[in-house]
Amino acid sequence: MTGIVQQELLAIYWTARTKLEIDQALGLYASNSNPQNEPTWGLLRSMLDRTFEHAEASIVSYLTGSPASSEVIARTTVEAALNIMYILQGDRISRLNQYFTHYFENEEKEIARWLAVTSSMDEADAEVQRSAAQKKRTALKLLQDFIERANSELGVKVLGNGKWPNITERFRILGLELDHRTIYAAMCSQTHNDAEDLLNYFFFVSLGDKELLNKAALETINFSRLLIYTGIRYYVKASISYAECFGMTKAAKGLEYGDKALSKVLTVIALNAQ
Repeated sequence: MTGIVQQELLAIYWTARTKLEIDQALGLYASNSNPQNEPTWGLLRSMLDRTFEHAEASIVSYLTGSPASSEVIARTTVEAALNIMYILQGDRISRLNQYFTHYFENEEKEIARWLAVTSSMDEADAEVQRSAAQKKRTALKLLQDFIERANSELGVKVLGNGKWPNITERFRILGLELDHRTIYAAMCSQTHNDAEDLLNYFFFVSLGDKELLNKAALETINFSRLLIYTGIRYYVKASISYAECFGMTKAAKGLEYGDKALSKVLTVIALNAQ
């Protein structure tokens, strides 16, 4: 139990507690209802579990000395949680199908670009790449057929043919535009490894002021913590949405304490990260 671990006990606790609350509530849900009649709970639970893994990984990365990497994972946590909240807000079946369709369409575009590159290669190398691209295309077709067959067997009717909205629209629809323009924009900056951190480091080192350099280092650490706690809070919020959607009232109420606790810590961290 090192000092840095003690400092982040709240993050560790609510990440683990959220996973436990949902798992326990799902046990009751399965015994008190007929989950086979609800075709989306399992897929969304899988999405939630992956979000948990990202939230967990961001903490582990930070605590083991890789704060820059933890910031990148935190962005993935936010995006994963945002997808879940968006799907849960509307017609779940239609939005899940939009999510899948968006993936298939993007992958097909990437394959087309991949094949276009082979035109400048010698024939032997180009054939290797074309073969690999075709295998990818075949695998995608199998997945598409599987989704269509599953919808048919479950008697699922997909309402409308709406498109999966971009990240900006998902934030807007969920009423989280401010988060998109502030904290998420900062996450994107870190993920794309822009010049900000390098410029700040160069500037403060050039000044030769050790006290100022230490202050800048502390602000950088607090910035990493800000992103990590934001990702964890989004995971908690997605879990609350999931619990409310499937009638897990006790779990939802319990996790609301976590949402409030994380919100308070984020306020403090934000003041120290400026």
